[in-house]
Amino acid sequence: MSSQFHFVVCISLVAAPIHGFVKSLENDYQKTKENNPSKVEALHSPATFQWNEKHAEIATNGTKTGNWSSTRISIDSKNIKKGDLFVALKGRHFDGHDFLNEAFAKGAVAAIVSEPKNTNYPLVIVEDTLQALQHMASFCIKHILLDTKIIAVTGSVGKTTTKDMLHSTLSQFGVSHTNRGNFNNHIGLPLTILSAPRNCQYLVLEMGMSEKGEIQRLSDISKPDIAVITNIEHAHSANFHSLFDIARAKLEILYGIKPNGTIILNKDNQYYDYLSSQSYKSGFNVMSFGKHQNTCTIQLLNTTRNGTGLNFKVKLPNNKITNLYLKVFGEHFVYSALATIAVLEALKLELPQNVFEAFKIPNGRGNMHSIQYGDEHILLIDDSYNANPASMKAAIKSLDMHSDGRKVAILGDMLELGNERVKFHTELYDCVTKTNVDKVHTVGELMLELHNLLPEAKKGSHFNSSHQVVSNLSDIIQNNDIILVKGSRGMKMELIVKAILSV
Repeated sequence: MSSQFHFVVCISLVAAPIHGFVKSLENDYQKTKENNPSKVEALHSPATFQWNEKHAEIATNGTKTGNWSSTRISIDSKNIKKGDLFVALKGRHFDGHDFLNEAFAKGAVAAIVSEPKNTNYPLVIVEDTLQALQHMASFCIKHILLDTKIIAVTGSVGKTTTKDMLHSTLSQFGVSHTNRGNFNNHIGLPLTILSAPRNCQYLVLEMGMSEKGEIQRLSDISKPDIAVITNIEHAHSANFHSLFDIARAKLEILYGIKPNGTIILNKDNQYYDYLSSQSYKSGFNVMSFGKHQNTCTIQLLNTTRNGTGLNFKVKLPNNKITNLYLKVFGEHFVYSALATIAVLEALKLELPQNVFEAFKIPNGRGNMHSIQYGDEHILLIDDSYNANPASMKAAIKSLDMHSDGRKVAILGDMLELGNERVKFHTELYDCVTKTNVDKVHTVGELMLELHNLLPEAKKGSHFNSSHQVVSNLSDIIQNNDIILVKGSRGMKMELIVKAILSV
């Protein structure tokens, strides 16, 4: 696969003197690194890179109209702080150019614009402000974060958990930086890169997608040393004809990987052979994780539950067996741990025995709350952030692992699944009926299809919306219940969680 730099495309349009300036940045850094290491330490202070009009002009191929410097980049005029560089993005329902006066009134030192509506301010004028933001991120990767190891994470399920687990783990070895929340798209990922400290040793970047071409763009911007594809499953499939199309779109991550880079794949996924063969053909190193006996780089030998989480045994490449622990329920979390171990192996970092001790599940992705709800004591499993068929089945199986109490699931529609959306909901019938889940309450038009199929013993109430569930919680919850809440973002299942926690 081709490996073209967005940054190079941008810079190739710039005059020769600017090429020389950019090259001098690299040469000066290398000479300083060799001759004056203490000065390099100063350059790599925790602060982010200090942009000025010359850097921005070079990175964006823009035209500057004033002098300035800034270490913080913002796209939201509401959150502007004194000294910020404001990037005036355009969207379907907003135009950042309309808020230039507000941004400067709040202390912005300059703005990147495509429409110079007010030339009294220091500006960098570009053709497209979104592309400018992305080119600045590419500039940062290529010329500022020179010694940073960049790890990209994508996949249909588990990418946020894997990203956060990697960040938590790599922070034990040095300075790590990662996406905040769901900053994993064509805007959030560049902002994540641009907010990385200069002394960043590990940059962990989650890459999300909803259509073809998005992963390629993000990979081009970030130039990963290591890429992880957690799995290929039905998610955001409304924009894809088949699961194979999703696999091909995820494989776009290869476009930006550095030469001799490493891709880490789930060997238990049905698309492993395709993903690995394409990766080998493109000249990359391939590592794998999963249960496959004697064929995985990182092999899961067994998983056992204890009172507070999961013990699991892993075989490493040197045939060393290690026992590890995660304070979570659900084997899908173990797969994130396996991917993390593979990254450590690729980076040649020693695996600590308590490697996952500091890891905390991201909000809304399986967090457990042991609480009082009125007079009742319950265990709430908050998996409300999002849902697709694979993650929904994994959550139901995780609920089934609990043994002390009535197991109740409140399940909301899984959205963006295209023409097969009804089928994916009715297929949950087998998953539910093969477990010891006691009661399933459903929310939304699509989940009504599952509700109608459920046996009476397991069938709970059906609701049109999460608001309706909130109004009926007292009828749903009993003492010692273990309650799972899960559904797609559009179903606002987090409202149910907030209502339960606020009592």
